[in-house]
Amino acid sequence: MPTKQTIKHRGQVYTPDYLVTTILDFGEYKNNAILQKHVIDNSCGNGAFLTEIVKRYCNEFLKLNKDIAILKKELQTYIHGIEIQKTGYKECISNLNNIVKQYCIYNIEWDIQNADTLIISEYNHKMDYVFGNPPYVRVHNLENDYTSVKQYLFAGQGMTDLYIVFFEIGFNMLNTNGTMCLITPSSWLSSNAGTKLRQYICGKNNLIGVIDLQHFQPFNAMTYTLISCFKNDKIYSTFDYYVFDESTMSINFQDKLSLKDITFNKQFYISKRSDLEVLEQIRSKNNTSKTARVKNGFATLNDKIFVGDFDFKQGTIEVLKASTGIWSKIIFPYDKKGNPLSLTEFQKYSQAYSYMLQHKSKLLKHKDIVNDNYWYLFGRTQAIKDVFANKYAINTIIKDINSIRLEKVGKGKGVYSGLYILTDEDYQTISDLILSKDFINYIRLLKHYKSGGYYTYSSKDLELYINYKLAAKYE
Repeated sequence: MPTKQTIKHRGQVYTPDYLVTTILDFGEYKNNAILQKHVIDNSCGNGAFLTEIVKRYCNEFLKLNKDIAILKKELQTYIHGIEIQKTGYKECISNLNNIVKQYCIYNIEWDIQNADTLIISEYNHKMDYVFGNPPYVRVHNLENDYTSVKQYLFAGQGMTDLYIVFFEIGFNMLNTNGTMCLITPSSWLSSNAGTKLRQYICGKNNLIGVIDLQHFQPFNAMTYTLISCFKNDKIYSTFDYYVFDESTMSINFQDKLSLKDITFNKQFYISKRSDLEVLEQIRSKNNTSKTARVKNGFATLNDKIFVGDFDFKQGTIEVLKASTGIWSKIIFPYDKKGNPLSLTEFQKYSQAYSYMLQHKSKLLKHKDIVNDNYWYLFGRTQAIKDVFANKYAINTIIKDINSIRLEKVGKGKGVYSGLYILTDEDYQTISDLILSKDFINYIRLLKHYKSGGYYTYSSKDLELYINYKLAAKYE
């Protein structure tokens, strides 16, 4: 089992050798077809990709030609890299020099730039191959690069993840027959930040393959990754879908898919075609008569203050933590209609008010407190008006049927740290729908991975499933 790698500055991570090999092979950077072809890693770090690229180039060249002087010239001409961090840049040059020494090549003038990829255009439309592991960082965390990022179409003139901009940079660098293969977070398949990227792919039809690493996390960064490969030489009607097998460090073919197969509501869902047909039925069916609504539980934004085993009752209600199934009490400064109590009204609950008063300064420090006069209220209004309705609480991180916590929450009681279902259907009906293999398979298809083999899902995901199943039940 490989060790997880150290996170670099500016959101970058070093790529382990087994992934470098997988990505280069997937992008078909092998055999003598790579000779006299321009290749670049535009966020090259210490040269994980470039060192393997140079090895492959040298080995393929020497199978056909033993002239070291020509090999040296070709390495200087066809191998390119960019790295913004000075330390990484120096390590990259050193690592490349150590590789070519094995072939008795010295004093190479490498075309590796210590520069900011965001402002470099000299490689545009010239590269036969683009490989890499772009930096993982939210744009709003970049102090100096935000203006540079906004010029890119995929950034949408607003907040995005920097790695998504590197897709655009890579596409710009490719020539008319070029190939790009990157390992990135898989969030671009469905996130708002990935919208422009998905639109571009659908317009170009240049996706030729993906490798889903699923639950496997090769980096310390808490993100789930996907290897995607694109080619400019023609319009592709299908792409190959693989999954990465952590136990064997190899990839396994799953299916041949089209963009039409995987697109629902302008998002991409990648799975076997047979599974996608089920997903399409659930997510595309227009249920005009919803019989269930699913909502998020309380968001006090300070549960440590609001929730506890208080020794007083007035000013509180019972509350279920859906993620654990544990009941406790919560300070509830609202009336039966969900309207906030005035300070005078709340003060009538003397023990609850006295308790909250002890924490007033902490609550006022919270950035979401807008009106100092209502410092004792929750940070969000969600779920408050449904307290006096019957509902079913459910956790949102599950692995199998046994990990699902579905519980009745009666009138006058609340839910937090999870979802709740509002419906006239009885508990047994809802339980039969959710505590089922069908539901587990549906959640797995969404591919919202969590560590330890778990998955998560949203209120919308659950609502679509329940209403689809109920509609089928009553047809």
